[in-house]
Amino acid sequence: MNLKSKLEYIVNLHKKNSNSLGFIPKPRIEEYLRNEQVFFEYEGGLEGGFCIIGSGKGKTLKIYQHCIEQDLRRLQHGKELFNKIECEAQKKGYENIHLRCRENLESNKFWAALGFNFMYLEPKITQRTNIGINHWIYEIDKPNQYNLFNHGS
Repeated sequence: MNLKSKLEYIVNLHKKNSNSLGFIPKPRIEEYLRNEQVFFEYEGGLEGGFCIIGSGKGKTLKIYQHCIEQDLRRLQHGKELFNKIECEAQKKGYENIHLRCRENLESNKFWAALGFNFMYLEPKITQRTNIGINHWIYEIDKPNQYNLFNHGS
């Protein structure tokens, strides 16, 4: 799949889910694609969802958007896509993954089920949504460094 078709796929899926996703301008999405900050999930060789991550600062990687096709939800695709993000974060040495999610969305249950911990509710109430935003954090599993030096003593 080339850059243009990836971009169109993201834009189209975003339109279908605009009530649940924050707005990211098309040129910015294209920049994320070029910078390899977009990951995809597939079903039968076709795109089934996408995840856009930040370029990463400090010890925390941010998820900007994570969206699975409506008819593929509850079929492990969201979890599989997140696993790709967690592997990427581990490879790059991050300790946490952070995301924001409107408090009224079903996806909050998804993030909690994956092991994210609720941090706080941001009372970001706007005329359009009139809804606050939950902040979630996920601690990345790391091998126990102590075991490397513990020689059975």
